[in-house]
Amino acid sequence: MTSGIGFFEILLILAVMVIFVEPKKIPGLIRKCVRIVSQVRTAIKKFIDELDVK
Repeated sequence: MTSGIGFFEILLILAVMVIFVEPKKIPGLIRKCVRIVSQVRTAIKKFIDELDVK
């Protein structure tokens, strides 16, 4: 089973963003989302590392 976001899912997300968000705000919104995903991934990695140590 593969996981991840495919081409059509990305197009759907972009279409929804264009409908509900002003086009000028989209780059900032994407940056915020990327930062949040990065922080969550880092937190999960630290949590897993702590579980392995103990």
